[in-house]
Amino acid sequence: MRLIKLLLPLSVAAILSACGTTVQKQPYDYSKFQRTDPRSILVVQPTSSSVEVKAPNAVLAQSTRPLAESGYYVFPVVLVNETFKENGLNDGAEIQAVDLKKIRQVYNPDAILYMDIDDYGTKYQVINSTTTVSVSAKLVDAKTGDIIWTGAKKITVNSNDNGNQGFLSAVTSALISQIKDKVKDTAFDLAGNVEANLLSAGRTDGILYGPYHPAYQKPATQLPPVQNQ
Repeated sequence: MRLIKLLLPLSVAAILSACGTTVQKQPYDYSKFQRTDPRSILVVQPTSSSVEVKAPNAVLAQSTRPLAESGYYVFPVVLVNETFKENGLNDGAEIQAVDLKKIRQVYNPDAILYMDIDDYGTKYQVINSTTTVSVSAKLVDAKTGDIIWTGAKKITVNSNDNGNQGFLSAVTSALISQIKDKVKDTAFDLAGNVEANLLSAGRTDGILYGPYHPAYQKPATQLPPVQNQ
């Protein structure tokens, strides 16, 4: 009993000390990104862990805009993808395994963007459906193969996010959502949102502004407000 009385104050002190400790997030290390200072980016077809066959093309098709708007020249993704196909490479994993030297001989980009789709599509339940798109990315120096930036973004949309519904209304809404998704790929639109958040400059831990953007290499005090993901 006496031992418990002696240990109790120490335990309380340790708990209070732990509660008072805040962990500061380290700022993203952009040193390799800044040394590479890419002007042009080649985006190759993503790899995918999703069973949805439309996922790679859906993500690839929407990758150009956020990168271009961030100040980079982006090689036309359709033409690049067709070039790989003409050389017998149709799968994202095969394309991403191509030697950097060969890519430089054909395109000579400053950096290459590799993406992986962790999740893509809509899952249906009796009274609910959830659409999820999750993409991770890395930007690689085309000359050295060094990874100069990495990021990931996941967004999930729930069909019942609009509020409480009765059982019959919920079933009806779920059925309507399923029919609409058969006509229009909901995940495609969501993928555009994911990539806008993932590949746009001005986001927390996102890519830096490129040379064709007014904010390129400006001091932090002159940059647009940072947008949190």
